[in-house]
Amino acid sequence: MTDVTKEAAAVANGAVKKNRRGISNNTVAAARLKFHEKDASPANGLFMAHLDSVSVEWSQSGEGNSFAGLKMPRLVVTFASNHENIKERRYVTKTFFPVESNVDTIPGGKNAWQVDALLNWTKHLLDVFYLKGRELTVEEEDALTLTFEDYTEDENGNLEYNAVDAQDVLNGYRHIFENVAAMLNGQFNLADGATAKPCFKDGNGKPISCWIKLLRATRNRKGDWVDVDKSKDLQFTSFVGSGAIELVKMKEGKILPPVILAIDKVKESITPKQTNKTPTVGVPGIPGMPGMTGGAVVPPVGGEFAGGAPAGTGFDPTATDDLPF
Repeated sequence: MTDVTKEAAAVANGAVKKNRRGISNNTVAAARLKFHEKDASPANGLFMAHLDSVSVEWSQSGEGNSFAGLKMPRLVVTFASNHENIKERRYVTKTFFPVESNVDTIPGGKNAWQVDALLNWTKHLLDVFYLKGRELTVEEEDALTLTFEDYTEDENGNLEYNAVDAQDVLNGYRHIFENVAAMLNGQFNLADGATAKPCFKDGNGKPISCWIKLLRATRNRKGDWVDVDKSKDLQFTSFVGSGAIELVKMKEGKILPPVILAIDKVKESITPKQTNKTPTVGVPGIPGMPGMTGGAVVPPVGGEFAGGAPAGTGFDPTATDDLPF
């Protein structure tokens, strides 16, 4: 009876939390707000935001791909607007999924761009927030290299596909995703007892402001507007192109205009456009994972592929046919 009395007193004083469902200060009653074109800078059409979180999450892959039935990692990067009131903040998420290993996704294959797009995007994140102008060390390069080898080069310089177990492929992407997250979150090679300091926050722990380029639609080669994402929401494009993120710079207390990022108003739009058919730049979610979109740069979900694929792949990112995945 004494223990019960003590527990009751502790609960009354707010010292004990029960692991039961209910309403608390952490209960989120409304969905997160999305970015809207009204939030864009009138001067350049870009959005001022900050990197809010970077994490590696897991899900069970459905049928229809080589990862069927396996636990699959994904790298989730979330940006938020700079509203003081957290409830007023807008959010946009970029999600990276593992790419299947097959004869088409090795270097030179028609779908090699799927791997390249993922690697280029994650390198862009690291360039902006982590590297800040320096080169990767040998150790960092190793931490960002897939752990499996699915091709070999013959005596004539031709690449041949080597089959790799699906679990080994997932392990390889997990290796990259976890190290990217560790680098951005300040946990890579963190000394014992040291406190992690995310590189997307300043010395006082405040988020570092950045410009982000979000679009609703782009023009294809036929001049038709194509939705960036099947949701028609503002979203990152799936190829980095000339850039998608740029740190905000100040001079004498004034915000300087971005140096790299820009919107081509002829080919890119932050407002909804009339499209004549189902978006060709987005694809259905992973089987067994309904609703998984969020601007992923690789199969099985997608965003808009405006930046083009590596030369020689035969992939036309602005064509009106469905993407090859």
